[in-house]
Order: sequence, then structure tokens, then C-alpha cells
Amino acid sequence: MNRTDSITYREIKNLEDIHEVVLLQSDIWSDEVVSPLPQLVASIHHGGIIIGAYVEDRLVGFCFGFAGFKNGESYLVSHMAGVRPEYQNCGVGFQLKIKQREWAIAYGYQKIVWTYDPLEVRNGFFNLCKLGAYSRTYLSSYYGEMEDKLNKGLPSDRLLIEWDICSIRVEKALHGELPYQSDYEILLQPDGEYPSQVEKKFNTKQKGYLVSVPTDIQRLKQTNFDAAKFWRFALRSLLNDALLKGYVITGVKKNTDSMIHYYILENKRLEEIHE
Repeated sequence: MNRTDSITYREIKNLEDIHEVVLLQSDIWSDEVVSPLPQLVASIHHGGIIIGAYVEDRLVGFCFGFAGFKNGESYLVSHMAGVRPEYQNCGVGFQLKIKQREWAIAYGYQKIVWTYDPLEVRNGFFNLCKLGAYSRTYLSSYYGEMEDKLNKGLPSDRLLIEWDICSIRVEKALHGELPYQSDYEILLQPDGEYPSQVEKKFNTKQKGYLVSVPTDIQRLKQTNFDAAKFWRFALRSLLNDALLKGYVITGVKKNTDSMIHYYILENKRLEEIHE
């Protein structure tokens, strides 16, 4: 039997199960970034949701979202999602997002948003390519200085992900049918382990660009922290400038057996992206 065959998914509501979610957060990240039980309880009673992934009675993954409202638009904020290491890369995270989307649509949401570190490009591939989300917003040092084991040492920059869950784009992505044009000009080429210097001269008549990013930032932080820091500030400068000029981050181009992948920037309206 495949390891994932025995996994079931269900909405979490009672206090004992919510407490297990708090403990799992601590195991995955550390106590510094835990969403505490009172916050979780209040959130799910006012438009939020916690979904758990279980093997028998053991919690192996979860996702948590709360209600959001801004500029006249209601949406679900998918604040946290985590999977135990032994069940990562087995599709658990994908199934949690599918269950979250199904619940959100049933409750009247049309959009889910969340943030992630742009240096974690494998998360970028998951968000942009497998789920069909996109990003128009770069958030510098969003959480300030963080001390957990994944974020310690670098400013907590984030991309805001927008997932229009009822769109054609998302339907195509979930069926593995989302096409990508990736023959654009490459910006921010690597120079050894460091990013090259690049002058930000975006030609907004260009349909798109590719932006280099290391494939494994956690390994690079351990072997050459100085290079990891250079990548943080180089990407911050380039991506923030591109997004302010109207470009949208729509995908990730992978390079097999390479130390570099590429973000795909496209100069498109949302209507064009969703076609």
C-alpha cells in the first residue's frame, strides 16, 4: 500500500484536535511562529477553517485559513500549512489545498491568498504552476526578524499569492493543463553562487522576462550565507521593481539538474492570465 493511501482529510473543530495542530506547528517551525489555540478557535468560528491530514488518529499535516476583507473584497487568508517531514513530497500539501478550495467555494469565497518566501522556489512552483495562483505584490521584511529554523538570518521578505479559485486558469492548473511560455530574456544571471549585477531597465513592451533564483536556499544558507543574503536583496530589488511596473509572476521554469530555476514574469492583465 502506498503511504498516502491511508491518509484521510477532515475539518478540525474540537479543542483537543486544535491543540494537536498547535503542537505540530511547533515541531515543524519552532515555538516562535506558532498560531496559538485561542487564535485558531476564534478564527474558525468567524469564517475560517482548519483542515487536518490524518493517518489513523495521528495528525500528519494541516492547513489553516481565516477570513479576510480588503478594498471591498472578501477572501480566505491561508495563513499556515505544514506537513510532517516523513509525509512531505507525497502530495499531502496538494490535497490539503484541494480540500481548502472545496470548502472555500462552498462557503462563498472566490479567492484565497497567502504569502511565501520568494527564495523558496519549490514552493513557488507549487503555488504558481500546480495550483495556478499568481503574484502581483512583493512584501519586504513582512514579519520583521524571525528566529525560527527556516527563516533565521534573512529578512522575512514574502510574495503575496492570489489564488482565484473559481477561474479557468486554476481549473487548468489542477488538471495539469496550464501552459507556460518560457523563452523570455533572462535577468539576474548567477555568477558562481552569487547573483550577477543587473540594471533594472524593464521594457514594458516586452511580454515577459525570466528571473534566476537558487533551487535550494536552505542549503546555500548553510554553505555560503553571504551568497544567500545577496540573493535576498537582488531578488527584492528586481521583483519589486517589475511588479510595480505591472508585471505579474505567473510561473516557475525548472532546470533539471541545475542550481538555478527561473520565475516567469509576464506583462498581462488578470483577464489574460485567467484565459
